[in-house]
Amino acid sequence: MAAADAEDATTEEEDADVSNTEPVENMTVIVRAEVLQQVIDQLLTVVDEAIFRIGYDGLSVAAVDPANVAMVDLEVEPGAFESVGDGMFPIGINIQRLDDYVDGASGSDPVTLQYVPEDRSIHIEHTNVEVEMAGIDPDYMRGEPDVPEIEHSAEFEADAKVLRDAVENAQLVSDHVSLEADTEDGALVVSGEGDTDNIETVIEGDDLLDANFSKGVKSLFSLPYLVGGSTGGSKYKGILKPLSSGTELTGKLDDEMPVFLDYEFADGFGSVRMMLAPRIQND
Repeated sequence: MAAADAEDATTEEEDADVSNTEPVENMTVIVRAEVLQQVIDQLLTVVDEAIFRIGYDGLSVAAVDPANVAMVDLEVEPGAFESVGDGMFPIGINIQRLDDYVDGASGSDPVTLQYVPEDRSIHIEHTNVEVEMAGIDPDYMRGEPDVPEIEHSAEFEADAKVLRDAVENAQLVSDHVSLEADTEDGALVVSGEGDTDNIETVIEGDDLLDANFSKGVKSLFSLPYLVGGSTGGSKYKGILKPLSSGTELTGKLDDEMPVFLDYEFADGFGSVRMMLAPRIQND
């Protein structure tokens, strides 16, 4: 019995040692303003607040809008940071407030984010500005979504501006847009159908950087989610809006299935996957 008691005591001491392990103190990251701004701009097209997981592994954020229509899965590798520290922490962030607080920084200006665990806040420094920003307890926020695995029948690559211009053309006549993979012409057809007028933009040739269509597919999507506007009493900025000309966008499409839109930023150290559910079923 004495040996067993001693063993139990040793186990309890080891458990206590684990539970009392001091957190790593260096919970500070430094990132260029332009990188952080791209993160903010893309997230704001879907949500106002999200859980940031940030530290020695870089940054990861996954969020879905309240209507469960649009999702963003974003990662920034450590190579995009000037410094990543030794710690890793999750914190809920009001993204609009963060956008306001870093507004004065631009380009290569370094932005320092230091996590203060005692009061769950973020100390922000850039240029001549210092901010103490309250965080949100992740336990009281909506859970992070899992990006579904979908086998799409059509994949394409196009300049983000080319696709955005085509989608905005559809907005001239409708509140929804059709994306169609045309196997016969090897083209991506973007069209809008209104009560009286129809419009169609064909992306092909040099404008379609790559295409792999195993079959012809077509789906409809809500335009406000793609290029901004209002629907169902809510206003959206549009997931394509932050993307500039020269950004190579990879799209994955199938009949009545969510579309995936992927791109890289921060010299390839950052990646974004946006997912948008189809608006209505095709007849």
